[in-house]
Amino acid sequence: MNQQRSENSWPNSWPSENLVIAVGVGLLGFAIYLWQLSVPEFIQFYDSGVYLAAPIHLVSGVIPYRDFTFLEPPGIILLLSPLGLVSRIWGSHDAFIVGRVVSAFVTALNAGLLAYLVRHRGRIAMLISGVGLVLLPVASFVSSGIRLEPYCICFILLGSLFVFSREEKLGTLRNRDLAISGVFFGLAALIKLWAIFPFVALVLTLLPRYGRRVFHMVGVSGAVFISVCLPFLALAPVKFISQVFVEQLNREAIPSDTVGITHRLIFLTGLNPTSLVSTAAVAVFVFGLLACLVAATFWRRDQRGHLDTFLVLAALLSVLAILAAPESYNYYGYFTAPFLLGVVGILFGHWSPVAGNLIRRIPVSKPLRRISSWLVTISAAALTFALVLYVTTFYTNYAWANGYWSRDFNAITHLIPRGSCVVYDQVSYGVFANRLQSSKPGCPSVVDPSGMWMAWGYQLIPPAHAFTAEWKSYFEKAQYVVLSHPGAQGIPWDKNLSDWFKRNYQLISSSSYVHIYRQVARR
Repeated sequence: MNQQRSENSWPNSWPSENLVIAVGVGLLGFAIYLWQLSVPEFIQFYDSGVYLAAPIHLVSGVIPYRDFTFLEPPGIILLLSPLGLVSRIWGSHDAFIVGRVVSAFVTALNAGLLAYLVRHRGRIAMLISGVGLVLLPVASFVSSGIRLEPYCICFILLGSLFVFSREEKLGTLRNRDLAISGVFFGLAALIKLWAIFPFVALVLTLLPRYGRRVFHMVGVSGAVFISVCLPFLALAPVKFISQVFVEQLNREAIPSDTVGITHRLIFLTGLNPTSLVSTAAVAVFVFGLLACLVAATFWRRDQRGHLDTFLVLAALLSVLAILAAPESYNYYGYFTAPFLLGVVGILFGHWSPVAGNLIRRIPVSKPLRRISSWLVTISAAALTFALVLYVTTFYTNYAWANGYWSRDFNAITHLIPRGSCVVYDQVSYGVFANRLQSSKPGCPSVVDPSGMWMAWGYQLIPPAHAFTAEWKSYFEKAQYVVLSHPGAQGIPWDKNLSDWFKRNYQLISSSSYVHIYRQVARR
């Protein structure tokens, strides 16, 4: 019993040392992500618009699910509702800027939380996990806009940190501790349903020791989720169930978003698309090596602590879920990154004493050892600095290929009067240009055209007549239409709708990805 307690206990170092490391990791991340925000381009702009336009509409009395399509639980809408208030006071553009800073802070906070979570394996584990999460290009990618993954991961890490810290402090978990952890995981699921995978990992980890008491955590988590969803469910029961659950579970992959397992493994490294992990063979080798090291480390049962088991299970379940998903995007790698890097950190923490003992047995003079230590320290600092430069270069290069210049949105602000009724195929344009909300009664709130396609089979089948008619009604009510390109794929064009649009709308401005149309009758 004492031996097991010793192997699974936290190191006998001052708590402030671990806290300083965790805070330092978070500050490093926040500095890098704020630097990224100085880059004028925006990458993957679509999602940011959806997740900010929804709370902006909500604070104006436009209800998600009932009045516009929203394919996620309502957590992010409620969490970012203060940004909706900022939009009403200062404008949606300023709300977007504040939202980017908030996302940068949350992404940096996640790195600090992960470092503090693995502190039981020592400082090396903390630095490997925390700094590794900071320097992954995918972290800079998700921190540059407003996406679900950083917020979901934040609640998952808070719930995990609470439960394992309480267990170490008290020796056992009380029902109240399990319930509080359940609150955090319930909030995580309200952001993104993927939180179920690390939650299952936590339940499986705690179940052997706590038995049915674990269901206190499960019950509270479910109660939090249901209680927050209940008002939206009551206002639009059929649409809520359909959009949040049915359409997500039955979604089919668009060919352009369907990639093989080996390419998804590249995504999961968090380094795609970069030269560090440029081939599927490299990614397969990396994950194969990681699996072998985990097996070697966890071969003996008494070497395994609860937290270590949780991280391994969470990484395994999350990776398998993404590999099996119908669609895959490169930023999905951020969801698995904290668990994978946590595993890497505990592996380094486990094997570093073994490596240290081997090194100490090598007959080397003290001056040479001192010089070697300094060389290792300098090399680590240089590597960290090089990775920081690499990450910023990655962001800039990727933005040049896939980003948007803010100056192109000026045409929307200059040509469309404030309060006009505008329909966008990418609502982020209206958010950035301060032309999202209309003073015209009956103006349609179109937030997620791609999400609307989901219920109609995407572009995999010809658009249904009812879906095309729905969009025609939007165009009839609108005064302006802004498209990312003519014939935008987010709209279910058929010959009748295309011909009607050409007769009733006139192109008044066109650039590389901003095309503004004005209804002829409104001239």
